Amino acid sequence: MFQIFALLLELNPSGHVPGTFKVIIQNILAPNWWEQRGNVPPLSRFIAAVIPRAAEEIKAGGKLETFLGIFQRLLNGKKTEQNAFDVLEAIVGTFDG
Repeated sequence: MFQIFALLLELNPSGHVPGTFKVIIQNILAPNWWEQRGNVPPLSRFIAAVIPRAAEEIKAGGKLETFLGIFQRLLNGKKTEQNAFDVLEAIVGTFDG
């Protein structure tokens, strides 16, 4: 489901996150979503699609630390390291300065 959401965001020509997705984003920032390893690949792809499209909202809302926390959590697991770097790549590519 989250991979489909990520694809919808990537194909959205407006380059913004639709309002209905904002509720989903708030929910998946909770740690319990990231505890099951099967959730990690689709969630990290979704997060990587969200970050460049919601950069201003992330910055204004002080949520960058939350996304960095997700990166750190994923980096601590050997089987989720690649997903951690996908999230980090989105962060670094979006917040370059």
